[in-house]
Amino acid sequence: MRNISRLSKIRVTKMITLMLIMTVVMSTIAGCGKTKEAEVVTEPETVEVTEAVADNNTEQESVSTEVEPTPEVTPSEEVTQEESSEELTVDMTKVKAFDAPKTMYAMSNVNVRKGPSTDYESLGMLKLGETIDAIGQDADGWYQIKYKNEVAFASDDYLSDTAPALFATDAAITDAATAAATPVIPAAPAAAEAVTPAKTVTAPAGVLFIGDSRCVKMRDAVGGGGCSWICKEAKGYNWFESTALPQADECIGKGTKVVIALGVNDVGNVNNYAALVNYKAAEWAARGAKTYYVSVNPVWENPWVTEEQVEAFNASIVGQLVGVRWIDTHSYLMSSGYNLVDGMHFDDATSIKIFQAIVGSLR
Repeated sequence: MRNISRLSKIRVTKMITLMLIMTVVMSTIAGCGKTKEAEVVTEPETVEVTEAVADNNTEQESVSTEVEPTPEVTPSEEVTQEESSEELTVDMTKVKAFDAPKTMYAMSNVNVRKGPSTDYESLGMLKLGETIDAIGQDADGWYQIKYKNEVAFASDDYLSDTAPALFATDAAITDAATAAATPVIPAAPAAAEAVTPAKTVTAPAGVLFIGDSRCVKMRDAVGGGGCSWICKEAKGYNWFESTALPQADECIGKGTKVVIALGVNDVGNVNNYAALVNYKAAEWAARGAKTYYVSVNPVWENPWVTEEQVEAFNASIVGQLVGVRWIDTHSYLMSSGYNLVDGMHFDDATSIKIFQAIVGSLR
């Protein structure tokens, strides 16, 4: 029994020892396996991650060089926009107030605006002959006025402190006026006559045109036509007196033919035009120059002037001109035909036609 018990203890001991040895071996093998796996897997993963990051960086750099950033509003642009809005604010430091209101007359239909330029919104319109109280004047000449209980502005080009002339329209006065001047009515062309191309239209040397937007249109249509031009859009008597005449005086001499085509923008200034043109014509004649006045040509429906007012202007001024040759292109167009593009301005073909008629009358 003792031998059996001892044998059993030995077997149990061996079994326990064997199990301990197997446990150690398995642990060792497991540890070695993990180490090798780490050596095999970890290094490639590290390389792959590094390459992936590098590839991502490369792609980002490529995108950043090819795609332009979305433009943003810069501070300078914001300032520009602010300055633009400030331009529509009236600088009252440039407006000189009158000691007392002045009664002004509209010499044509003229816009009333919120500020002293055409950039400002229109509040309404003064009709030819309408009176208004001016309470000040801007540095650029625009009158500050009282309009429908508001303070507004109107261009000094179309306001005057003298009432516009009363236009004579009856046949007897018209005939007398026509006889008083030296009219030149261009002969109407034959029906089949074609308009001469602008590049071939020329005038005698020394021709000077002074006029408004219709004159600008004519100048452009004929490519200058070999003439000198002092003309500007939307201008009338005030511009003629203050700006055009000083420029003209610098270039008028012996042999100069001065052609004046003004009045459609301020028909109410007819008496002022006549008086000033007569004065300058006498002065220029002493230099050896000749002066011509071109009739205001026909208009269609427009907000500024009527055909009846145009005809009255022509009838009035022709009777007042002294020492000035009258070129009646109005009658010429009425008999031969014309085309207007907006009720006020002629198309190129008609502008060339008018130019040819004027040039043919210079003698």
